[in-house]
Amino acid sequence: MRLVQEADVKNKRVFLRVDFNVPLEDGRVTDNNRILAAIPTIKLLAESRAKVIIGTHLGRPEGKKSVETSVLPAAKELQRILNLKVEVAPDILGPITEKMIGDLKPGGIIVLENLRWDKREEENDPEFASELAKLADIYINDAFAVSHRANASVEAITKFLPSYAGLLMQSEVNHLDVLMKDPKRPFTIIIGGVKVKDKVGMIEKLAPNAEEILVGGGVANTFLKAKGEEIGQSVYDEEMVSECERILKFLGHKIVLPTDFVKEEVPGGGFKIMDIGPSTARNFASMIQRSETILWNGSLGYNEDPRYRDGMKSVAKSMAGNHDATTVIAGGDTVGFVKQEKLDKNISFISTGGGAALEFLAGVRLPGIEALS
Repeated sequence: MRLVQEADVKNKRVFLRVDFNVPLEDGRVTDNNRILAAIPTIKLLAESRAKVIIGTHLGRPEGKKSVETSVLPAAKELQRILNLKVEVAPDILGPITEKMIGDLKPGGIIVLENLRWDKREEENDPEFASELAKLADIYINDAFAVSHRANASVEAITKFLPSYAGLLMQSEVNHLDVLMKDPKRPFTIIIGGVKVKDKVGMIEKLAPNAEEILVGGGVANTFLKAKGEEIGQSVYDEEMVSECERILKFLGHKIVLPTDFVKEEVPGGGFKIMDIGPSTARNFASMIQRSETILWNGSLGYNEDPRYRDGMKSVAKSMAGNHDATTVIAGGDTVGFVKQEKLDKNISFISTGGGAALEFLAGVRLPGIEALS
């Protein structure tokens, strides 16, 4: 990848693709972590006297304009964090937007409206990409979390402008690349969530370098089902049971499944697994504490309910307490949990990418990254 540090941005119009797809409530940003992650690149550009044109998507507008999917709240939060004036264009393109960019002074910042208000964005339409490119002299991708999508502002635009990787993009690639190529050992992987299909590629790619793969959540339930164990009415991925049987045949010696559970009785009889049990939590913690590298993706239980958070807490505290290890967390639910527990400061690296991180760690070539090569 070509790096933003190599670009001559002074007095240039720079199209900066970020991921400000943040949660909103009553028109206010409730989690600004993705905005915070892009601040180093934005500051670098502004301090280098670039004219910064920020593009992002927010929500799922599917080509339709709406107040609910406007980027205005995200732009206001960016302005608050930077303590600098941030202008907001009324649309993605058009004469008003073009005039606002034309009037932008070096070091100035403008945020375009939601890129996905135009359906051509998700179609990776070259004409739309060309129209976006005409707004700028240089393109920078700092949106790792959407770089697994071949969108116009992620992939096609690079065909029209000199293109570089932002600081966040560089950090994501460098940290995740180490897990694939040269992790310090013992290397422990922790997998949770529900969708086994999303995790299979990563498990198979990283397994050769891992000592153990600790599994919880609906993914563990699917593996338990594959082993013929009783899981009651617990959540699992029915379509992936046979795939789990296959994985167990050649990776069973590395996969560590829960041995006890926190269960909830189901009306009319039966049960649901809601969390890993205390014995499993202690076993997971001991493996984490002796590891040199730890990767965690996916919830280990139904942690939305405070009654079923103990397993996740145990794992999170064990990771945060292993100060000598390289600890990496990827995936929105897992990241959110660790931040709620105020343990994020003790984690080596927290990825902004969920699906993008999983695909990268599975060895999939991401369109947004390939386009920068």
